[in-house]
Amino acid sequence: MSDDQPNVIALLLIGLVGLAVAGGFAVFGFTTLARHGIRHAKRETVLRGFAGLAAAAAAAMYVWGALHLVKDESMTTEACRAAVGRAHAADITGSDVSYLPLHLNCHVRGAGSYAAAVPEYVNPAVLGLALTAVALGVFAAFASELRARDNFRKEKAS
Repeated sequence: MSDDQPNVIALLLIGLVGLAVAGGFAVFGFTTLARHGIRHAKRETVLRGFAGLAAAAAAAMYVWGALHLVKDESMTTEACRAAVGRAHAADITGSDVSYLPLHLNCHVRGAGSYAAAVPEYVNPAVLGLALTAVALGVFAAFASELRARDNFRKEKAS
């Protein structure tokens, strides 16, 4: 089986950078929420804090999925055999790795490709959490802009 094994250096960088990013966003989210308390904070502060936590969760989920790609050749072969089943195990022609989205693709002669190793929930969860973080950040920016406009109108009227 001709394999394109995951690049160990790339996976190490994904792990280290991903955990640093997840930690940074988590610290940002928790400190933003803790600064005023959730009940007493302004709407944009709460949105900004939860956007940071969603971004941290997305980064951590991506790292979790990337950890499943850390396999040697025999483990990759076994993962492919398990993914394609007994009927196609002898027809495996190779595998390749995709980092965005995370996949270990096992190629079977005449039957296409099968996803292996990375749990099925990882990529949808990363996408959902990342979109949630972006949406919350945009809503926080709009809330902040609306508050600034209201304050300007009040100052102008005075």
